[in-house]
Amino acid sequence: MIENEVLKNMKTRFSCRKFKPVPVEREKLEAIIDAAKYAANGHHMEAWHFTIVTSEEAKQELLEAVCPEPEEFKKLAPKGAAWPFPSDYFGAPVVIMVSYDPTAPWADAGAYLAAGNIMNAAHSLGLSTCALTVFSKDVFRTEETMANRSKFIPDGYQLYLSMVVGYPEVIPTKKTPRRENVETWL
Repeated sequence: MIENEVLKNMKTRFSCRKFKPVPVEREKLEAIIDAAKYAANGHHMEAWHFTIVTSEEAKQELLEAVCPEPEEFKKLAPKGAAWPFPSDYFGAPVVIMVSYDPTAPWADAGAYLAAGNIMNAAHSLGLSTCALTVFSKDVFRTEETMANRSKFIPDGYQLYLSMVVGYPEVIPTKKTPRRENVETWL
C-alpha cells in the first residue's frame, strides 16, 4: 500500500480526551486556521467562520451556554452524550468553533471539510483535537445564552462543530482497527 507523510498523519490522528496544561503557540493556531481555509468548499465561497477561544472566561460562557442543568442537558443532548461534560474541556487550552453561512451553497459541506483540515493540521504540528458534539448546532439554547451568541458566531451563521485543541497528555501506541467492508468498487 502507498504511504507518505500526509497519509501517515491521517492514520495516526486520534481524538484526545486528556491534554497537558500547556498553552498552544499562536503561530501554530494560525497555521491550523490557515489550513482550514484551504479546505474544499462550494463555489469557492469560503462561507465559513472560525472562532478561536483561549480565555477561561469565554470557555466558561460556552459551558454555561450548553445547558446548566443535567436533566435539561439529557433531554437536548445528542444520543450518547454524557453529563457532566468535563468543565475543564479535558484540560485543553483552546476551543475552535467552526460555523458557516447556511444561505451559501453547500456551505455545511465546506465547514465539515474545514474541520477535518483543522484536525489533521493540528496533528501534524504535534497537537491533538477532540470534536465536541455537545457544542454544535444549537449550543445557544436559552434566552440568556442567546445574548452571548454573536460573541462566538457571526449573525446569520450556523455552528457546525466545536473542538478542543492542545498538547496530548498521552499518545496512543495502538490504533483501533478500522472497520472492514465499508467500500464498494464498481
